[in-house]
Amino acid sequence: MELVALAKNPAPSGATTGVFKSSGGVKLRFARWEPTRPPNRGTVCVFQGRGEFIEKYFEVVADLRRRGFAVATMDWRGQGGSGRTLTNPCKGYVRSFAEYDQDLTYFMKEIVLPDCQPPFIALAHSMGGHILLRNATVPGSWFSRMILSAPMIAIAAARLSPDGVAPLRGTARGKRVWKHVRARRRGHAYRARALRRQPAHL
Repeated sequence: MELVALAKNPAPSGATTGVFKSSGGVKLRFARWEPTRPPNRGTVCVFQGRGEFIEKYFEVVADLRRRGFAVATMDWRGQGGSGRTLTNPCKGYVRSFAEYDQDLTYFMKEIVLPDCQPPFIALAHSMGGHILLRNATVPGSWFSRMILSAPMIAIAAARLSPDGVAPLRGTARGKRVWKHVRARRRGHAYRARALRRQPAHL
C-alpha cells in the first residue's frame, strides 16, 4: 500500500512499503527505510498509538534516518491502511489486546528480522507503549532498548481513591496528596454537571 504525502508532510524518500498477513488473515500495512547517513546504527521500530498511522510519523522517520538508524513501522489492525475486522471500516476493533500482541510478533518475524539490521530499538507511543510493555518480559524479546512516550498504563497509586494514599495517611505529604485527590474529584464532578447542562445539539 502506498504512503499518503501532503505538501506540508512529505513522505521520506526510499520507502519500502507493502502488506503482510497477521493472525486471522488480517492484512497490515508496513513501511521501512534505510538510514540516509552511515554507519547503520541498527533499526528503530516505531509503534503508533490508538487511532494513529504511519504518515503521522514522517518527521520522526526522517530524523532517525539522519542519525544513522533504519526505521520500520506498521499500522495496527483497525488503523491507518491496515485491515478491519468489522464491516464498518471507520471502526477499529479487537476482541482482545492479544491480537495486537500477535500483530507485533508477525511484524517482527515477517518484516523486521529478515530485512532489517540489528540491534532493534522500539519507539512507541500511548497504546503502542502499552503493547510493548506487555511483551517486554517475554523470553527472547527482540528489542535491546525501548523508548515509550506516554504509555497507556494505569498506576494504582494515582487512582482517585483514599486507598491510593493510605500508606501516607497521617503524614504531611499524605495530607497534601489527599487534598489534591479531593480537588480532582470536585473537578470531575463539576465537568460532568456542565456537560449534562449543554444543549442537546452540542
